[in-house]
Amino acid sequence: MNISRRGFLSGAAAFGLGGWRLFAAPPGWKPCGTPNLVFGVLSDTHIRTNHYGKRDKNYTDRHFISALNCFRERNVDAVVHCGDMAHCGQVEEMQFHADAWRQVFPDDRGRGGHKVARLFVAGNHDMEASEYGIGDLVKRLYPDVEERKRHVLATDIAGNWERIWGEKYEGIWHKTVKGYHFFGRHWGVPDGEYGSVVSRQWPAGSDEGLRNPVFLMSHCHPFPALRRLFRSRCEKTNCNAVNFFGHWHHSSANWNVATMFNDNGPVAYVSCPSCFSSRGDNNMWRDGGIAKAPLEGKDRSGIRQAREGYVVRVYDDMLTIERLEFSKGGSLGADWVMPLNWEMGKHPFSKDELKKVIGEPQFREGAKLEVSLDRIDKINKIENPATQQLRVRIPLADGNPDSRVYAYEVVVVGDEGAPKLRKAVYAAGFCMGIGHEPNGGMTTLDIPKSELPPGKTLTIAARPLTSLGTAGKPIATRLSI
Repeated sequence: MNISRRGFLSGAAAFGLGGWRLFAAPPGWKPCGTPNLVFGVLSDTHIRTNHYGKRDKNYTDRHFISALNCFRERNVDAVVHCGDMAHCGQVEEMQFHADAWRQVFPDDRGRGGHKVARLFVAGNHDMEASEYGIGDLVKRLYPDVEERKRHVLATDIAGNWERIWGEKYEGIWHKTVKGYHFFGRHWGVPDGEYGSVVSRQWPAGSDEGLRNPVFLMSHCHPFPALRRLFRSRCEKTNCNAVNFFGHWHHSSANWNVATMFNDNGPVAYVSCPSCFSSRGDNNMWRDGGIAKAPLEGKDRSGIRQAREGYVVRVYDDMLTIERLEFSKGGSLGADWVMPLNWEMGKHPFSKDELKKVIGEPQFREGAKLEVSLDRIDKINKIENPATQQLRVRIPLADGNPDSRVYAYEVVVVGDEGAPKLRKAVYAAGFCMGIGHEPNGGMTTLDIPKSELPPGKTLTIAARPLTSLGTAGKPIATRLSI
């Protein structure tokens, strides 16, 4: 049975952690029994064709199928897609999604033969991509204007959607799955229209057997006026709402994404990670303040390989969010755990609440730093000291299974009185599944000799950090130069 709301409030924690499925929460506070509802969440798959009209091998066709297979194995009741299926806004790109869906969920049926609801919304790439930037590819593929129109989704989105998916296209739809209400908003629907439909169709409350929470999904997060509407609806019906949205390609390895748009009200806004290969700074947004120095090493971390998504399990008084990676497989670590019926001012996605349960990553007992002074130009073997660098190799800090390392802060100390050098680097593979970190999770940081503090002997220390800045114990070593 599920723990009561009173039991949660006395425990005063909001998110659970765990190795694979353990939860670092107050004793006795964890989901028990069978969940009422299980659904997968994806966003931003960005399937595209190349200049020959075929799917680009570097994009996400196999990863989308891997995600669907993962959801099937977990016996989901529904799959949510928060938009940007068709990278270039082409009919063929969305058709691939439908073909893959029918391959994994024939006749919309899951592993046990039960019906699996498809809860998909269109994003800006689905609706507008053929008109800007990458739309040049579509124009090269189909130089004839009339032929091009037949290949562009937005030419007849209602007709194309119905033909591809076998369901009527509605700019805003309202569906129920096992008694839970879902509202979906396709890209381009005006805020006022969305708000009007949601306001009219929002379930009346407990008299009609309202199951908590109500779920909202869109490609981009709602603007303040809509958020006020959602709050008003929740307060009138004494329920919570959870809004899933995509678009930003944030990695769920960073717990800050859970705090971005929440306002201490009854609505939680959850940014969905990208199943498309995450790119650059975008998915490591809000990393300022994690360490005392800017974080380095994005490419070395393997960030470009990550293809992420969620499995959500809903219980009477809480829901859990399992964070998964689909290219190599595995969990990103701690499940997020969210209580329902939280009190105003005690929002479960606040950073203060998250810090209570994210834990402190630790090095294993006996772990050691490897340091060396190397030539930067190893091809020409230049001996000029100015081309030298300090190479620091940091072992994976996985000594605490209840917390996962996100980054390392490195401090280099030279002569007494000289300023310390501070560096920070992303942990290798921090956004890959546990056990799939490149090079066994060994993280390398290179520091030019010109930046090092003066001294014949340097002391180098590294400490592991979470994405919220909580830190474990450092390890250190010395190097004579």
